[in-house]
Amino acid sequence: KSQPQLDDLFYGKKSGFSIGLAHHNFGAFYSIYPCIFSFVIEGLYIKFNGEMNTFVILVIFAIPVGICYIPAYKAVFSNDKYLKYFKLFEKEDEHWHKKWKRRTTAFILGAIASIIFGVFLCFTILDVKVRFPWM
Repeated sequence: KSQPQLDDLFYGKKSGFSIGLAHHNFGAFYSIYPCIFSFVIEGLYIKFNGEMNTFVILVIFAIPVGICYIPAYKAVFSNDKYLKYFKLFEKEDEHWHKKWKRRTTAFILGAIASIIFGVFLCFTILDVKVRFPWM
């Protein structure tokens, strides 16, 4: 008797655990992409001012992330627009799902690569020599 309730708890399209996790993951990985700009601006700020003001550093990260994240969040999650995508996913075949799994994996790996590249750019701007343990 409780199986439908558990299914709704975990897989409910409006407030299930999987939707909450998708919300979180979308926000986390999509927010990483504008961090490239944040790292470049941070590197320039530190290079020209010679100081690290915590408030300014937070603002430098918040502005690009906010400018890029808010429109994407509204495009996907406002007014439950993502439910339209669920209907599309339910209609498609396995080949189509595999294609979107690959795109999702590429999106996540791109986010990880972009944060590494952003940190690299920041260190390059600051002319910091980083020594890795394996070098």
